[in-house]
Amino acid sequence: MPEDHLDSTADALRPVPVDPIIPTFREWAMLKAEQTELTSRMNKLRDRVAEAVQSRGYTDHKGSQYIDLPFPIPVSDHEYIRIKRERRVSIVADLEAAERITRARGYEIYRRAFPPVPTLDADELYVLLQEGELTEEDMDQIMVQKESFAFRGLTS
Repeated sequence: MPEDHLDSTADALRPVPVDPIIPTFREWAMLKAEQTELTSRMNKLRDRVAEAVQSRGYTDHKGSQYIDLPFPIPVSDHEYIRIKRERRVSIVADLEAAERITRARGYEIYRRAFPPVPTLDADELYVLLQEGELTEEDMDQIMVQKESFAFRGLTS
């Protein structure tokens, strides 16, 4: 029998060290996959129900839409009697309209509505360094490292 065959058999019979984190990580990975699947499924169901409420439901004075259920549906510690597709309204600025209108009223009005906001141009800092306007010490104080961590399980 070739020697390399004996080595692989010996490796196969060697006990595998068990790291106690493996079952915890495996459970986390399984729950993460299940959560992704459940979220997708839940969103699809929500969209189907919302579509039904929109097409078949009745509307109240605020614009929300409803379907009354034919009987209460108990789930956990709740009992559902109606489905609501709630209307929500928010006010947002139309930036193009705001710019057009305030510019038409004059520079002062425009600047009050759109004040200049100082922003840091990191590329320009390096140009200033090359020109001798900033020193390496200045740059070390300005460009600082920020450390953060993200938890991920890698599949390959």
